[in-house]
Amino acid sequence: MNSLRQRLLLLILLPLFVLIGVGAYVSYGRAVESANQAYDRSLYLAARTLAEEIRLENQSLRVDVLRAAGYLFENHIGSRLFYKIEDEQGRILAGDADLPSPVALSQEVQFFSLVSFEDALLRGQPVRLTSLRHVLVDSPGTPGQAPATKLITLRVAETLEARQLLTQHILRDTLAIQGLLLLVTMGLVGWGIHVAMRPLEAFRVQLAARDESDASAITPAYNTRELQPLIDTLNSYVQRLGRLIDIRKRFLDNAAHQLRTPLTVLKTQLALAERQIPEPDANAAVRAAVLTTDKAVHLTEQLLALTRAEHAPDMEVPQKVALVALAREVTQSMWHQAQTHQHDLGFETTVAESQVMGMPLLVQEALRNLVDNALVHAGDGVAVTVRVGAGWLEVEDAGVGIAARHQPHVFERFYRADAAASRGSGLGLAIVQEIARQHGAALSLTSPCAGGRGTRIRLQWPPAGVL
Repeated sequence: MNSLRQRLLLLILLPLFVLIGVGAYVSYGRAVESANQAYDRSLYLAARTLAEEIRLENQSLRVDVLRAAGYLFENHIGSRLFYKIEDEQGRILAGDADLPSPVALSQEVQFFSLVSFEDALLRGQPVRLTSLRHVLVDSPGTPGQAPATKLITLRVAETLEARQLLTQHILRDTLAIQGLLLLVTMGLVGWGIHVAMRPLEAFRVQLAARDESDASAITPAYNTRELQPLIDTLNSYVQRLGRLIDIRKRFLDNAAHQLRTPLTVLKTQLALAERQIPEPDANAAVRAAVLTTDKAVHLTEQLLALTRAEHAPDMEVPQKVALVALAREVTQSMWHQAQTHQHDLGFETTVAESQVMGMPLLVQEALRNLVDNALVHAGDGVAVTVRVGAGWLEVEDAGVGIAARHQPHVFERFYRADAAASRGSGLGLAIVQEIARQHGAALSLTSPCAGGRGTRIRLQWPPAGVL
């Protein structure tokens, strides 16, 4: 299982480890360079000391080699020094003849003299070599005579034992310091992540202790900016889940309440039919049982349609709906039902094509319920018309209409103006209203219509939903 804490540690410490490694490398390089510069200065001072022990007297060079060599060996413990002194013609005046000559004597002024440094080999051993040009001035022999000068070259080489020892010491110190820094940083980062994760852990504990029936918004004990988007999303999900649970509860309550009565009556009627009562009465009981069964089936279908409409946003994706083709198909499918009650079911359109954004199955269900409501409540033998326009559809009947006192309630669930005489379930228009709400459409009722009779119910899409 992936750990967020481990991922944070890896993402922080891995780049930090690389940065510390680069920093250690750079620091080590600079330290070694500074050490080499210090040793080079010491090597230069050795060459300078030798130069101070050389005199030009009466055009002759005098070198106090023992004194100079003694100084060199006294002040350079840990490494060995070699020297060589040459005149302008390259003749060796003193020192080790095997000491190599410089590859190219630099003309750059360093340490207030013409001096150069380079790495070289002396009898197969690596050494650091410095070359110093030194001008000797002779005292004039007679008054007014210009002093004589000579240019000599001094070469001093030093073995690398002391430098290597210092380099190793610097490397150990650098690695120890950077390693300690890395360990301290790892501890601080781990502690910081642990502290930073406390709000998330507290949020988890709060959710674990939450009651299963509690669908209210979650308010964490530690409200952080990074945690807020997660909390908002989770609250939105809890609200949607609460609505779905509430819809299911209401569906079960409605179904239990409405199905209990017709099914109880059905059971009683069928029991009477089984008792071998006189033939005419038995036939009547069976016919009543069939009618009750039809009502129960219709009610079940309506309840399922209502639940499907309520759950539509979570189950369906809006798409283009061709209202003309859809209305024509619904009208044709319900023509036989209209003929059973001698209704004149017709279809009209004011446009050649009308497209809206919606869920085709739900729009079809809404129109079927509007037509079914008209066929059931308008009375036998009346005209029912399905009509389509630009972004709307409607169903109009020429029946007796709906009384004014009933009109505010016709879209309520299970509301029936005359429950005893009605063949409907009281859910048809409630389903239409729910589908209209899901599509953001306006649902309007007009009764009476032209001539003081009839009812017209229109479903009008908003301009944004009309294509």
